Amino acid sequence: MKIRADIAALLHEGHCDSYIARELHTGKRTVATARLHLGIPPIAPAQTPEQAWAAYAQPAGQGHMEWTGPRNHAGTPVFTYRARRISARAVAFKARYGRDPIGYVKALCDHPGCVSPCCVADKPMRQQLDTTFNAIFGGAQ
Repeated sequence: MKIRADIAALLHEGHCDSYIARELHTGKRTVATARLHLGIPPIAPAQTPEQAWAAYAQPAGQGHMEWTGPRNHAGTPVFTYRARRISARAVAFKARYGRDPIGYVKALCDHPGCVSPCCVADKPMRQQLDTTFNAIFGGAQ
């Protein structure tokens, strides 16, 4: 059997069949067959959202983490867990602060696509930072 090089490369990187099929616009069966022929065992589904997040969050140096997984239409890092779309930054937030975020979670750093728990803040945290900044430096002119 001839196996596409791009499919083989993603299989060797450890991606699941669904991700590869979606990224390369092919069928899951094609990917599963390639996996079988290459002798790469199937990936067990993630047991927790944190495990699913860890599959796509890669260290990028200086405390940042790059998202290698799917994104929504606006470019926000997301993944599907048990048929639900979940924000990667919300999972990082909960891992850092031990609570669900309020409002959208955004990265405070300027590293593109960062999903590091050290770099994320929810709406109340961002509002507090804005209030503190304005108290120190004055409002925008």
